[in-house]
Amino acid sequence: MLMNTSPLTAFLSSITALSAPLQEAMEQLVIREQYKPHQIVHAAGQTESRFWLLESGFARSYYLDRAGKEYTLAFYLEKQLIWSAQGYWNEPADYYLEVLEPSVMSAITYRGLHQLADAFPETAELVQLLIRQQYQRELIKNRLMALSADERYRQIRRTMPELFRRASVRLIASYLNMTRENLSRLMGRDL
Repeated sequence: MLMNTSPLTAFLSSITALSAPLQEAMEQLVIREQYKPHQIVHAAGQTESRFWLLESGFARSYYLDRAGKEYTLAFYLEKQLIWSAQGYWNEPADYYLEVLEPSVMSAITYRGLHQLADAFPETAELVQLLIRQQYQRELIKNRLMALSADERYRQIRRTMPELFRRASVRLIASYLNMTRENLSRLMGRDL
């Protein structure tokens, strides 16, 4: 591994082997960004221009239905990658990305990633891995939604306990596709 690598380059190197020249080129593209609580990083209808590693903080992605009701798609904790195949393919996103706590993120633009792919063919393997990981996260969420409300709650309580310390009941309920009242009732049984 290179000396003084950014957290984003170090993270990507930890999930797949990246050559030293690719890591050095990647380092030149990393941008650090800071966000305040409840800041929208990008909105539905916009094309996501970059992907991020959440170095510190907490974020979520969500969409609005026609009536304006929010549905949380995903939560992101420290050391998690926020990646979008839509952004990579330069397609408008249909969701919002919101920072929920003061957050620091490292980013690389998708344009920069495409330039890396032109110069370093091994980048294609990294992109395929990131697309596959996004697909697997979406598959897990779809399978979660096939469970009963009680099973959804139990599974998330077991696999993402920190969520219950950092997110509001309203946001967790929107993620689990249930009412706040139902989630509060399920949580109350655990007390």
